[in-house]
Amino acid sequence: MDIALLILIGFTAGTLGSMLGLGGGFLVVPALVFVKSMDIKMASGTAVAVIVPAMLIAMWQRGGRGHIDWKIAGFLAIGAVIGPFLGSWLADVLPSAVIRKVFAFVLVGLAALLFFKK
Repeated sequence: MDIALLILIGFTAGTLGSMLGLGGGFLVVPALVFVKSMDIKMASGTAVAVIVPAMLIAMWQRGGRGHIDWKIAGFLAIGAVIGPFLGSWLADVLPSAVIRKVFAFVLVGLAALLFFKK
């Protein structure tokens, strides 16, 4: 494996993910699928492992600057802690092709919503 390339992907994902609040998986998953020919199930699982330390650093930095609404974050966290049980189960039972299409649909859909928002 090209370690320098993986570090660059991680750096880019961490930078954009913390800047945009995306978690970094939006970049890590496609990068691992295309650059390393990794199955999307393995790529998304690997992205989860990468996101945790990156987001802890982002939370520390952004929280220290007052850029977090802790009340809203607390309520969101309730769902965010419960949701992975369903998401992990779905990742196990759905074919990789379906997961890849859902991933693409979510990225394109969210991009369109943000792009056309007034």
